[in-house]
Amino acid sequence: MPLRRSHAKSHHGCAQCKQRRIKCDESRPACGSCQKKKLECSFHSDFTQTTAQYRAEVPGTRVNWPVHEGSQLPLLELELLNHWHMATVQTLIHEKATENVMRVFVPQEALSHPFLMHSMLALSALHLSHHCPAERRHKYTEAAMNHNNIALSLCTPLLNNVTSENCHALFAFSCFVATFAFAAHGPKVHPRAQSVSDVLEVFKLIRGVASIVTQARPWIEAGAMRDLLQVGRQPCKMSKTTQSQELYARLLSLEERQRQGDGTSCYGSPSSVVIRSSQRLLNLLHMSTTVENPAAILRWPALVESAYLDLLLQDNAMALVVLAHYGVALDVMVESWWMDGWGRFLVNLVLDRLEIKCEPDLAWAQDVIDRKNAIHPIV
Repeated sequence: MPLRRSHAKSHHGCAQCKQRRIKCDESRPACGSCQKKKLECSFHSDFTQTTAQYRAEVPGTRVNWPVHEGSQLPLLELELLNHWHMATVQTLIHEKATENVMRVFVPQEALSHPFLMHSMLALSALHLSHHCPAERRHKYTEAAMNHNNIALSLCTPLLNNVTSENCHALFAFSCFVATFAFAAHGPKVHPRAQSVSDVLEVFKLIRGVASIVTQARPWIEAGAMRDLLQVGRQPCKMSKTTQSQELYARLLSLEERQRQGDGTSCYGSPSSVVIRSSQRLLNLLHMSTTVENPAAILRWPALVESAYLDLLLQDNAMALVVLAHYGVALDVMVESWWMDGWGRFLVNLVLDRLEIKCEPDLAWAQDVIDRKNAIHPIV
């Protein structure tokens, strides 16, 4: 009786070959069989192997992960992933409907898209650095910056090629990058006032989120991340409602004065640009002073025209005054570790740029910030 020919089993083959029950040559990023049949090839290998492969493909994205002696487990990354599920997720959701997306769907997407996994780990590490003892802060901050740099390097080539397959991962990534920018460049990390251009760099990241949504909205709305596109409805605290209503009235009065002084200016005039930026902020405030999610106010940088950002760089007085009112809105309405101190930071930045100009408007903004921070100081 002839002996049966031995067969070397493939334990790390791609999902497609396993499903068809054929031997996989395990070549990456796509095996020979899938390339020949023009099929999408995906490997469900461990996270360390996948990210190591991507780091090899992207120049300048080298990270030395600490490994426990006698072990091959990336212990720091496992700690960050655990912290993501146990703590960080809770700081990013505003309603129950989005919790499952952040806790389950996004990590699943990250297994197929290493740039998203690195972005998750970066945000988790930065969250840990904000709350851990001082002697451990450097360790987590360094890990956060390393993972964020890798995520950006891996993702950049994909931004001009948004597809139905990668749009969900890119959408989540863009949200995390904007959050990371607020947390990494905020006044809690950099106590000294920065320039307007530094603020606009963060605003541009928020605008990047809107850009991806614009390209991929039909796909996102049809997928599991559609809840993140919706403004959740939840009751506002009475104190927040009162303060935001006062802010709304102040900003409405400011906009009316701008309109009266605008006269017959053309559409593209500085005053017209500032008026439209004020109107967009008023619309978001109106949503937030009813029963909408207060975090809707974070959309404003993505809604204003690029011409308004140019006016900020030119130290246009009225553009800066509107920015100060946005700072009050952030301080009053958004309570999260990654936004710590941003409202006060923007108001003080405007005061520094304008000195005593437009004093009545800015005096009120500063008073609101001072009163709130007397109760809840930045630590």
